[in-house]
Amino acid sequence: MSKVTLRPTIPADLPDVIGEPLPYRIRAITALVDGRVIGMGGIAFPPDGPVIAFVQLAPSRPARGASSEDGAVCHDDRATGAIPEAKRYPVAFHRAGLMAMAMIRASQAKQVVATADAGSDVAVRWLKRLGFKPADDQRIEGKLLFIWSRESEGDAGPSPAAADFRPPRPVQSSTCPRRVAPWPLSTSAARR
Repeated sequence: MSKVTLRPTIPADLPDVIGEPLPYRIRAITALVDGRVIGMGGIAFPPDGPVIAFVQLAPSRPARGASSEDGAVCHDDRATGAIPEAKRYPVAFHRAGLMAMAMIRASQAKQVVATADAGSDVAVRWLKRLGFKPADDQRIEGKLLFIWSRESEGDAGPSPAAADFRPPRPVQSSTCPRRVAPWPLSTSAARR
């Protein structure tokens, strides 16, 4: 059983997920399985706009046990081979989402925006669970806009821990991968 390691993102992680130079600064957490980057998420700081919460998944890899020659696979690995590997570890990625929310709370950001695919009920539930609320003004076709606000949490300023905030230390999760577990958040705003 593979373990997911969560650690602060380093510049060497970016080509595995984004594949282009970043247009602005980010603060993120990287998820790795067997030393391979499977995704990252965190917050982006565009110079002329709101702080953006994002998740980027590494492109899909063939499922373990998949054979391109004869099509033989272990139980339903055929169904998971086409999805990003990160979607097989929803518990670890939710843990990373909670770590990203701690980053948000420790930052000076008063508001953070995120988007979800309009057809993804899972993404909508996950963003709400993390504390985001649907925006009144929906301007992005095919996406739903969500906003996290410091005021909506009843926190008028940075938490007392903000001054002592340090990036999260690497942690490992031994959660068993699931066959078809949808990863809820598809925020590609960090690419724009």
